[in-house]
Amino acid sequence: MLMHLDVYLLTELKRRNNIMEGEKNKDKKKGRNTTTTSDSAEQGDIEDEMGLTGATADDAEAEFIRKICDTEIVNGPNLLGAIEPLMVHILSNPNKYSDPSLQASSSLALAKFMLVSPETCEKHLQLLFTILERVPQPHIRANTIIAIGDLTFRFPNLTEPWTPHLYARLRDDSVLVRKNTLLVLTHLILNDMVKVKGQISEMATCIVDSEERLAALAKMFFFELSKKGNAIYNIMPDIISRLSDPDIGLPEDQFKIILRYLFAFIQKDRQAESLVEKLCHRFRASRSEQQSRELAFCLSMLNYSDKSLRKLQENLACYAEKLSDKEVYDYFTSILSKSKKVIKQESKALFDDFQAKLLEFHQKGVPMKQQQTRPVKSRQQRLRPLPYRPKHLKIVNSECKSIICSR
Repeated sequence: MLMHLDVYLLTELKRRNNIMEGEKNKDKKKGRNTTTTSDSAEQGDIEDEMGLTGATADDAEAEFIRKICDTEIVNGPNLLGAIEPLMVHILSNPNKYSDPSLQASSSLALAKFMLVSPETCEKHLQLLFTILERVPQPHIRANTIIAIGDLTFRFPNLTEPWTPHLYARLRDDSVLVRKNTLLVLTHLILNDMVKVKGQISEMATCIVDSEERLAALAKMFFFELSKKGNAIYNIMPDIISRLSDPDIGLPEDQFKIILRYLFAFIQKDRQAESLVEKLCHRFRASRSEQQSRELAFCLSMLNYSDKSLRKLQENLACYAEKLSDKEVYDYFTSILSKSKKVIKQESKALFDDFQAKLLEFHQKGVPMKQQQTRPVKSRQQRLRPLPYRPKHLKIVNSECKSIICSR
């Protein structure tokens, strides 16, 4: 229906319009041979040469088709308009109409109705996403995902608030649903129909999906995304922040696999410098030892230049207290080991000083704020025994004189 209106009918209208325009042009050419011409005729000739008349006609025809789609096909007093309430009733009462084939046909038909009219789309989007999340049959959810992808392509502004629900299907139990969701999101993002936001971390977790085919598709998506300027660099801080969040509970080995793959796309020195500073600041907000270790791992994945290493040293205060953890300290020492080749001779003293400070904070294992405070008593001092005082001695005044109590 939509293809017929938007393609075939619109093309036919344009063809007829071109024929009419051609006939008008012939008549005007005949009129040009006469000796008298008016200002309006000259203005008409100018518009014809610039193609304004044809463009205006095309716009009018497109608007005519759009109005038919919006108000007359599925919303008007016709057969299709009468069927819509029936479909909505069936889908809104899955317990009463539990037949899987009926539910599948109804959901697909409703999605096609929504593709025609933005009014119908907006009215039933909530119902369609409810079907996507609650219907137990995987094939219905998989088909609904594809339909939502088409709706997003046609009416992106209407579906934009529901985007998080679309990303959530990447965690679906069904492999088919996860695969369709990944393919739909890949198509929408790479064609700039969906903005890349924080939910992109859901796409990143697909890199470690148990299904090898899905993991390969996810890697292909990020490979294609890396060709779009600074796209990977722009999303890296959000991905790291979300995947390292203790509430997410992503295993450490999977975190490393994902970030090791993504950091391979960060090649520019300026990008590395900026990420060093951003990651260092994240240490202050880390809520667990594991999160600090994962941030240190991310820093170790970057390629360091003299400038980026200086950034790392300038932000020492952000992660100094985390250096007491051996794993965090080991990641920083590995950074220094890799960076020895890029250090300029004039920065050698600074490099050695930075290395010494890392070791110092690792050995102390206390926050920087406590560096100037009174040292804590050692274990031997705390366990030193009190002076022996016999029970028959008693303090009698402030000068600590003692008397022997005789009985």
